[in-house]
Amino acid sequence: MSALDEVRAMMIFARVVEDGGFSAAARKMGLSRAAVSHQIRQLEAKLGVPLLRRSTRNFSLTDAGTRYYDSCRTIALEAEAARKRVEVMRDEPVGKISITSSVHLGTLRIVPILDRFRQTYPGVAIDVHLSDEVVDLIGRGIDIGIRSGPLKSSELKSFKLYQTHRIIAASSGYVARVGLPETPEQLADHDWVMYSRVPETLRLICDDQEKSIRVSGSVRVDNATARLQFLRGGHGLAVVPFCDIADEIERGDVVHVLPNCKLPDLEVFAVFPAGVTRSAKIQSLLDFMRRELRDIDMGRNGG
Repeated sequence: MSALDEVRAMMIFARVVEDGGFSAAARKMGLSRAAVSHQIRQLEAKLGVPLLRRSTRNFSLTDAGTRYYDSCRTIALEAEAARKRVEVMRDEPVGKISITSSVHLGTLRIVPILDRFRQTYPGVAIDVHLSDEVVDLIGRGIDIGIRSGPLKSSELKSFKLYQTHRIIAASSGYVARVGLPETPEQLADHDWVMYSRVPETLRLICDDQEKSIRVSGSVRVDNATARLQFLRGGHGLAVVPFCDIADEIERGDVVHVLPNCKLPDLEVFAVFPAGVTRSAKIQSLLDFMRRELRDIDMGRNGG
């Protein structure tokens, strides 16, 4: 009898004692009476002492059985308590969530949302990893990753958080110094703040016509915060999410370049390992983030 089998037999023994019989215990545990009797006999053989005095219609505990029952009952109560602790985690937002995001998106949007989430659900602990590298969620044991663009791994599932319009932008200082392109083709004549996640060939739809324009620049970055800094500093044009600079456009600090040209929207997802049931804490956070980001999603056509 293995250790796990012995624990199972101990649970059955405790149930027999508490229910006052083999048949009653068998019904409650969904077993046959013969299976229950067999487990008790195996347990007695393992221990080398009888636990029960059996008669045709009844039983009583031996001295060894009385002492052994106390231990079995303790294990049964611990198992029940463990089950309830896990069920609470399934049904209520409690426990730890590890989440990863890019530095820019995490600092600008995700961390403030997590702050508000913890104020609503103080029973949830948050472990945040901000990195511009693609993190191996499964290998690192991370629950949720915040990523943009289509899902590339079949080992992950996605939950869409929001979608925002992307635009070509320039600072008012750059426009005053260099001027604005008047046609899509003139985009190639301008300096650009290049971003590693945006291809050098822009694919646009301008007045219902598809355009492919190859651009280049004196500045290249791999971080969205750095991209915005160089854009604001007047170092060139840049492709940016409208939601990141909507206020600056309204103030006139940043200009929407060629507003008649449309770029593919930016879609942002929460991704998590496939095949894992979403617990209450995970589902609560996903729903919370989606609600918090709703205004961004609704503002897709801004500009």
